[in-house]
Amino acid sequence: MKKLFFAIMMLCSALAIGQNTEYLDDAKMTKFAKDLSNLPFSERDVIHKAVNLFKAEFKNDKECADWAYQLLYFYHELSCEDKTKTLHKTWSDEQIRALKIHDIEVISGIRSGMKKFESEYSKYGYRIMSYEDTSYAMEVVPSYLFSQLKGYLTNDYAYYRSGWINEHDVPTYWHAKLAIKLGDVFKRIQWRDELLDKHPDFIRNDLVTREIEKLSFVVTKGLEFTPIYDEKGFIKKEYKAALQQYYRAHEKTTWGLYYTEFVHRLALNKYRNSDAIDRWVLKTLFPEDRKNVDPLMKYKDILIDNLME
Repeated sequence: MKKLFFAIMMLCSALAIGQNTEYLDDAKMTKFAKDLSNLPFSERDVIHKAVNLFKAEFKNDKECADWAYQLLYFYHELSCEDKTKTLHKTWSDEQIRALKIHDIEVISGIRSGMKKFESEYSKYGYRIMSYEDTSYAMEVVPSYLFSQLKGYLTNDYAYYRSGWINEHDVPTYWHAKLAIKLGDVFKRIQWRDELLDKHPDFIRNDLVTREIEKLSFVVTKGLEFTPIYDEKGFIKKEYKAALQQYYRAHEKTTWGLYYTEFVHRLALNKYRNSDAIDRWVLKTLFPEDRKNVDPLMKYKDILIDNLME
């Protein structure tokens, strides 16, 4: 019981942690947001100008650079709306689709022009994305900014962004079905859990925690088309084994304790699911009274107000 109480207390403590905003310099961030707003937003190479602005402003301030990088990434994403408008003014959806699926019959006469368009925008970290071949938009290449600016960031934040980028294009699940191997889910949990264990004051503890919670949902609640329980309601052997392996190797981390408690509750119910267990999982992972406050909202609003009129 003592171990159980300790586990619950550790979980509650961890989930209450938010962001470490000690190095979020309001004056610098406000100025950076306004300076970004004054750049020629509709120009193709505007992000190149934004990168140079970042380098000039934060070359000697890695702690604040971590926050500025997040705002810059948001600015890059925001610019995709403008670039998408250009995409659709230049090419029809049929032509874009033909380019993406290499339909020579459709694009034979305009192939070079479309390839040039795609190549030019890729220089500035944009790519054409498809929503299941029904609509198209420009999106950010996740590694574009990081490859240029990782040396300006603290080691901890650069480590986080690198891991996030490596996973970005391979979703954990798709259409309520697990899209990667179970072992890979736990690898995604592990590096995040260990990051927060080693650096409890990590500036985006909140974001990393939310990411772990979504991954934990996959292995302690299950997905509609990838359940963790068999037809009789017993936890599947591969999930039980993976959970036990994880918490035995992570006895004192927040999420090692969470999985310990989850399997303990299952064990008391002969490893069979129950409504009580499901309610505990949901309440622990997604507490109703938790506030989700984005510390960058003020600066994002400056960009939105000035750029999206």
